[in-house]
Amino acid sequence: MANPRPMPSGEFLNFSDIFSAAVALAEDDPIEHIIVLTFEFDEQQLLNLVQHRALEEQKDLARSGLKLLSTIRPVVFYDARKTKPFSRLPQFLELHPCKTAGFSCHHSKAYCIVTRGAIRLVVGSFNLTFTGIFRNREVLQEWTWQSAESADTHILVEWIDFLRQHYLTEAQASSQSALAAALATLDARTAVWGIPPLRPNVPSHLLASGYGERSGLDLLAVRWNAWFPDQAPTSLFAVSPFFDENPAPHCLAEQISSRFPTLSRLEIVTDAANQANLSRAHFGKHFAPDQSALRLIPESISADERARIERQGGNSIKDLVLDRSLHAKVLLLATADGAGIAYIGSANFSRKAWLGDNRELGFIERIDNAPTLREVVLRALSVTPGNHFDELPDLPPEAPPKPNPEEIVEDSLFPGFIDYVVLAPSSSSDCFRFIVHGTQLERIVEYDIHWADLHLTFADGVSQDIPIGQFRNTLLGGRTLEFRNRQMADRSFWFPFQYAGEIIADRQALMHSSSWDWLAFYLNPDGADEGEDPESTQWLDGRNGAAPPAAMLDVDREANCVIAMQRYLSLFSSIEGSFERRLAESTKVDDPSARQRAIRSQVIDPLSGLATLLQREPVQQLADRLFKLGELGLFVKSLAIQTPVSERTEFTELVAGIRSALDAAKGSETLAADYHAFVVGQLRSAP
Repeated sequence: MANPRPMPSGEFLNFSDIFSAAVALAEDDPIEHIIVLTFEFDEQQLLNLVQHRALEEQKDLARSGLKLLSTIRPVVFYDARKTKPFSRLPQFLELHPCKTAGFSCHHSKAYCIVTRGAIRLVVGSFNLTFTGIFRNREVLQEWTWQSAESADTHILVEWIDFLRQHYLTEAQASSQSALAAALATLDARTAVWGIPPLRPNVPSHLLASGYGERSGLDLLAVRWNAWFPDQAPTSLFAVSPFFDENPAPHCLAEQISSRFPTLSRLEIVTDAANQANLSRAHFGKHFAPDQSALRLIPESISADERARIERQGGNSIKDLVLDRSLHAKVLLLATADGAGIAYIGSANFSRKAWLGDNRELGFIERIDNAPTLREVVLRALSVTPGNHFDELPDLPPEAPPKPNPEEIVEDSLFPGFIDYVVLAPSSSSDCFRFIVHGTQLERIVEYDIHWADLHLTFADGVSQDIPIGQFRNTLLGGRTLEFRNRQMADRSFWFPFQYAGEIIADRQALMHSSSWDWLAFYLNPDGADEGEDPESTQWLDGRNGAAPPAAMLDVDREANCVIAMQRYLSLFSSIEGSFERRLAESTKVDDPSARQRAIRSQVIDPLSGLATLLQREPVQQLADRLFKLGELGLFVKSLAIQTPVSERTEFTELVAGIRSALDAAKGSETLAADYHAFVVGQLRSAP
């Protein structure tokens, strides 16, 4: 059995601190993947997460940041009915709205951060919102794995299996690559670490509900029987902010007591404001009144809790008025001598949470100290003494005074016939189109549909063609499609779309309007914004009509094209040193799979994007394209020579693509033909 987990101190652990610790190490241990499960999220907090900023910051995303983030594509699963306009989120961030049946919801909360050298997982009760991260009283459990010697590696194995079984299929085939890539990284990492097989009686597990035939309560009973085959629980302790809206006749307490009939005591902890929603019916008929307890957390924050908050936050919160609502979910199931199971996670004390309607995720652990752990929880939540059970009415009010913000209400206008939407290349050159997947697609006519300022028209679930210029404008401002009901124009619903694999593969080129734009970004990737394309006749400014910023690349459009070419090649030579350093750092990575990923993301993908841009953008003379491609090809060859033989395959593929593009740009001029012959001759000997 693993060493016992240390008893919680009652001090506060915040996801922001965990994430900040990973960001602080990012220069030496860069973040490769982010996977989020949540019920809902705030646009700002997700924006901060994907930009590796402090989660409390209030900043927008510059275009330079947008392009930088195209190399790391976080994937977020959340409840479909919590989709908002999301006008500021970066492109190629994969948003997967999860559809659930009836009045249920996707309620799981988990955050996985994969860096080059470590895997961090946080499971708890908090959503990716400012309130969830900074204000509410929440619970969480965190793990960091760096080798097979790390604690609780069986949880990592369970996490990987959980994602593969339940979310890889949720991510549609058109865009599952972000999650598939993350899983490939996790598989490769655990294979190198040589994690031993799962032992039959490990003392902790992830516990999910609503993902398969067995509910969370079923699995809780299974784990109890495995850990305590000869013992029976006598007490149940629950912390929850929300409960069954209609507890009669089969409230959760009755459901649990039917599985564990030896239970004799039930103790519930909640906010004082929730007392008006509760009744004796929530305790069921199994527990006698003298064995039922309701403990309350007052609205005002105790001096002890404020002192603990200030110890964590320092002077930044010393004079603030703090408002902390309960959102934590805890369950302690224990025998008379204190042995039992502790649960923390997303599941409220309700039938929906534990009987398989909602999708929930939590962590359970075998414990030997339930009374001590109970006291820690009571102190951490500032629970006041006293039992308020006798104050409860027999039945709850017909309309709860404090509504559950996570209660899903069915909306007849919601376009539930849509499963998912994909943005894919069109058969027309340099055009894209949206494809709606679902049933009863003829109902699309009931809605006016917009992508940012672009009105979409659909035939058989397929939109009109969108030219690449118009696509790129909206790419900078529209992450979701708006479905506006034609009969009730004030009612809108939003759907994030997925990207077809071809667009994902081409994202480095799509994020830049031209090769000059590409140069400007890689010359100054941390710059606030890119400059004007000196060879373009039209500035791509997204959805607004503001004047373009001052050009970073000062080239006279009327100048001789030879001068412009000299300027381009001079700037490209400035880039070369940066990419040589990127390659040198990437080849130092010890793990082979991580080294390959680093070379691809830091070197191959950006240069492949430039090659695509050079073939796509208009030029004054065909020779302009030829010379630019030639210099790129020669540089890629030089990088290949500096790369270990085992890592050269992708360089070879890139060189082959450049050679093909050179042939298309050869032309008939003598100078161009001579240059073409020279470069192709050099590339033939590329390693």
